Amino acid sequence: MAELTWGDKYAVGVQSIDDEHKELFEAVRGLESAMARFAAPEEMGVLLKKLVAAASSHFANEEAMMRAQKYSGLALHLANHQRLMEKVEAFAARHSRSGATVNQHALNFLRDWLLHHIESDDARLGAWLKEHKPG
Repeated sequence: MAELTWGDKYAVGVQSIDDEHKELFEAVRGLESAMARFAAPEEMGVLLKKLVAAASSHFANEEAMMRAQKYSGLALHLANHQRLMEKVEAFAARHSRSGATVNQHALNFLRDWLLHHIESDDARLGAWLKEHKPG
């Protein structure tokens, strides 16, 4: 599978969102790299915590922007964020409880979700925020 690499095609045109998306790419790429080299469970745990923290922070920031600008797609976007956080937190909890590694299925899910979410939900949000930019 090709390395997950940030490119302009993923930019939504809102600098803070794009910067946080780059952090999410880095977090997923870190997990992919660790899995490929059979990293120790402790390292995987640290990387999972990093992903959970990055996603949680990013979602909180995005949601604050959506609320402040009264984004019309807020409810659906929040639901999508919640579903991802439930999955990521479940991966992290499973790892924490049993030392279970992140498998290829989980990584594929994270990669696919991130790319789809940016290209669809966040692209719409970015366009809306640019269109409704205050003053």
